[in-house]
Amino acid sequence: MYLWRKRADPKWLRRYEQNLHLRFGSALAIIKRPERARTVVEVSCPTQRAALELQREFGGGIQKLRADWLEQFAKRPQVKAVWIASRLIVIPPEAAFGTGEHATTAMCLRMLERVARERHNCWTMLDAGTGSGILAIAGSYLGAKKVLAIDSDPLACSIAERNARANGVRNIEFRTGDVLKLKLRGKFDIITANLFSEILIAAVPIWSRHLASDGCLILSGVLRSQERTLLSALRHRHFGAREIKRRGKWIALLAARADGK
Repeated sequence: MYLWRKRADPKWLRRYEQNLHLRFGSALAIIKRPERARTVVEVSCPTQRAALELQREFGGGIQKLRADWLEQFAKRPQVKAVWIASRLIVIPPEAAFGTGEHATTAMCLRMLERVARERHNCWTMLDAGTGSGILAIAGSYLGAKKVLAIDSDPLACSIAERNARANGVRNIEFRTGDVLKLKLRGKFDIITANLFSEILIAAVPIWSRHLASDGCLILSGVLRSQERTLLSALRHRHFGAREIKRRGKWIALLAARADGK
């Protein structure tokens, strides 16, 4: 498997985007970064020859993916479809960066569905460590007017963008970057993160600055044995747990500001 990638200016994108969509469909990913003038355009190619033909036609570069990249992703549980708000989210098997069947994702999805019902259709969401993009897509289905989805893995970001497009979602902005280092602007009504507990704890101070006063955190990827440590970190930043769900060895947590500020 090869990945063709090009950084395109707005003029180039306007000229070729429709043609690329028609030719490559779900193999095409377009990643827009507001802080940068150029957009990243990627196409997954089954052969080197196909990637080289794209390079000859449009320039850009080629990346050969690890021979075992699909095998590595396939070791994680896969999801074909998840119902959210009476709509079906379809995640192709290749996109096993985060699934609705895994306990952590399933718990996050149900928490998100519940808290979204309490909000009008003008809320915003940050999905940190978006993986397949399933939580971000669910947020859009549930009424978010804008979603920012972040992942440190460029391939995950590309596939998440593709999944969003395949599910008819256009209001998600995808960014590649470290959730602990990427600069954020503004505030979000809901922040979701299904990550290792160490990352969650380190990110709480950052998210505290970018969460709306009546906003909430939906966190998972945490083992039961790590629950107290995470709760302590949240209390230190004046967050209280509104709900804790446990499934097997995993927990998911819904938190809000304890002081309402």
